[in-house]
Amino acid sequence: MEFERPSSMDRTTRAVFFDAGYTLLCMEPDQKTSFLRSCADLGVEIDHSRLREGIKRASEMLAPRTPAAAKQPYSVEAVDRFWTEYHRVLLAHCAVHQSDVERAQAVYRRFVERLGWRVYDEVRLVLATLRERGIALGIISNWTGDLEDVLRSVELHHHFDFVLDSAHLSWEKPQREIFLEAVRRARVAPGEAIHIGDSPDHDVDGALGAGLRAALLDREDAHPSFDRAPRMSSLDQLLQIV
Repeated sequence: MEFERPSSMDRTTRAVFFDAGYTLLCMEPDQKTSFLRSCADLGVEIDHSRLREGIKRASEMLAPRTPAAAKQPYSVEAVDRFWTEYHRVLLAHCAVHQSDVERAQAVYRRFVERLGWRVYDEVRLVLATLRERGIALGIISNWTGDLEDVLRSVELHHHFDFVLDSAHLSWEKPQREIFLEAVRRARVAPGEAIHIGDSPDHDVDGALGAGLRAALLDREDAHPSFDRAPRMSSLDQLLQIV
């Protein structure tokens, strides 16, 4: 994937904000593998021919919520309900035995027990380079309340001036309030900040809608025609535009 630096990005950058999942770090092993292993642990049989469709349908729950202006109150119970329902939708499409749909909570809990995280190879050097340039660094992520713990576990937390975990802030991407909170904490104007993430809707549109600049991190070349902001295949390309 070729990368070009648009002239519109040639401005002073005083702050860089990042999405977390699939931008800085990813599940290890990947989501599908962890799901299948969790089901196997519990004796839940999966029809692999329907798994892809099940993941697609369940992932529709992750789309931007409406109305966009509504705050989302946080509680551990609310997080559990959401991800239990996610797995219920997933199992409804791919479980061999429909009675196993009712085991969604058990599958979700086993998935969490198995969950691990891996930092992408280029991330630490990019963060260190930006810090050497005197740029404020922050995270803006739709997460479930434990993001700071996860970042500490993979030794990334110390790189950042602040971490905005949507579960605790009650605003989530692409709502403009979460981006404006980030520029407030970084003490910069929106136009002096750029946000990087893997979602055109949550990350790019959300940031642009709040007056920030943005870039899409498209590691898997999933959005080849995307043109609303710079598109990168690796995070180290960010150093060319800040």
